[in-house]
Amino acid sequence: MRKSGADIAGLMREKGLRVFSTRDLAVLAGMPVPAASQALSALGLRNLAVRLRRGLWASRLAPGLNPYEVVTQLQPPWPACVSLLSALADHGVIEEVPDIVYAVTSGPPRRFRTPLGSYRLHHLPSRLMWGYGAVRAGPATYNLADPEKAFLDQVYLALVPRSPIGFPPRRGRSWSLDRKRLRVYAVRFSSPRLSGWLKKEGML
Repeated sequence: MRKSGADIAGLMREKGLRVFSTRDLAVLAGMPVPAASQALSALGLRNLAVRLRRGLWASRLAPGLNPYEVVTQLQPPWPACVSLLSALADHGVIEEVPDIVYAVTSGPPRRFRTPLGSYRLHHLPSRLMWGYGAVRAGPATYNLADPEKAFLDQVYLALVPRSPIGFPPRRGRSWSLDRKRLRVYAVRFSSPRLSGWLKKEGML
């Protein structure tokens, strides 16, 4: 039996779908993937679903949908988390709130422009994909770097030659960070260039 747009919207609401793939919906609805894609495109015209990239959607029916929720699913199978200026602003370390969502990934760097916002995913080696955890903000859950890890990610990438990343903007005379944790994390980076910058700034 062919499902109507109302049926699909009701299913999305019932199952609590927030950010999901076309295949996810197809399995839940018991319908072929092409039919699920057509149904989602129709819901998109009614502003009930948002196409983020090919095969990836967000539900406008989900309460408190947060742009950060999208990050982990933008380029599977590589892990990704919100970091850099976005995480620093979220933690209150910097006052400036970026218009773009910044994240790190062990995959290739990518940029995405979606109806929920613009995203910039910057590459970190797999050995540096740590120091983050799941954060709950209302009904939304997303991966967010610790403030010290986000700070070090920012500096580490800023020190790469010809990097498009800048150093963290300073609030007053210093950044509000846990210096003990910062030192422990800095050792795990094993980067003489990073350590030298932190010493110059009086942070090691």
